[in-house]
Amino acid sequence: MEEKTNQVNNLVGVAVSQPTSDKQQQEERLELLEGLRITTATEVEAEQPALSVDGVGFFAIDDIHGVKAKQKQGKTTALKICVAALLKGQMFRVRSELQEPLVLWLDTEQKRADVKLIIGDIQRMTALDDAYIDRHLRLYPLRRMNYETLMDDTRLLIGRHRPQVVIIDGVVEFVASFNDEVMSRQLIHDLLVLCEEQHCAIVNVLHENKSADDRNMRGHLGTVLSQAAGTVLECNKSRQGVITVSCSDPRHGSTPPWSFRFDQDGCIVDADAERQTEKQKARERSLQQKQEAKEKADSQRLNIVLRMILEHGGHIKRNELTQLLESQFNIQRSAVSKFLTRMITDGKLYEADKVITATAETVLPF
Repeated sequence: MEEKTNQVNNLVGVAVSQPTSDKQQQEERLELLEGLRITTATEVEAEQPALSVDGVGFFAIDDIHGVKAKQKQGKTTALKICVAALLKGQMFRVRSELQEPLVLWLDTEQKRADVKLIIGDIQRMTALDDAYIDRHLRLYPLRRMNYETLMDDTRLLIGRHRPQVVIIDGVVEFVASFNDEVMSRQLIHDLLVLCEEQHCAIVNVLHENKSADDRNMRGHLGTVLSQAAGTVLECNKSRQGVITVSCSDPRHGSTPPWSFRFDQDGCIVDADAERQTEKQKARERSLQQKQEAKEKADSQRLNIVLRMILEHGGHIKRNELTQLLESQFNIQRSAVSKFLTRMITDGKLYEADKVITATAETVLPF
């Protein structure tokens, strides 16, 4: 009997000394978290951009990114240029920072015939043969797939092909609603984990909100993506048809803008020179408008001054006129003084012994 009691006590002692299941899980979790700790001695690999413009990298490996624009503003075409650069080494000012990478492109919005045009445009830009393009680009039209399977499908394709760059043209189709905060956060989390596990860059295309003055990506999905993305590129088309790609939300250095357009044959061509010309013309128009507005304001103010001079018998002391104009124009004394000096220099007014009169050119006809 005593021996049996000792056996029971030993078993109880062992059970008590062993950690509970919850305690063990906590310890395992702590061990995992401690493994993630960054210290002063931690060595972190330098960020590897997939592409660059003028030496500034973007679309880093192991990170997710965004491309946004209003509808029909050139998002897909901009990505064609990026892929052409990855396959050929450089396209226009966009340069590849990877050695013969493999690109996986998932299109969730277009029909097969339109998706096939992507390859055609890339081939025309690069002049690469069929075999090379097929070895380095995996293109899938997935618009028939349901949002419930798209994430799993993406995992399968990335696992099979092991791409360095993944493009999801139409990431909104991965959720039931882009305003579902829970689904949006889970999707972006899953994509972040996936790009780190598979050592690739995942580029997500999403429309901006419909309002003309709202340049944010749509819904909760757009908010979460913009917060998590390493790079967000934005496409804007000018009235002349030049599409400019700029970095709207950089985490590090901002990528310089670059431009393209379609020529008369529908081919994608570099348009950086045209954009510079457009910018110069826009600056000139702005300066001209400012000058015209300034001249109009000066003319209106001069008429007021001339009436004041007339009301004072054709001449008025400068000090008195300055006080009247401060109140009339609601500007500071120094600004009034500069205006009067400019009008005198331009021959619109005449000053002698600190008395101002009109000139024959500017006297009001009464």
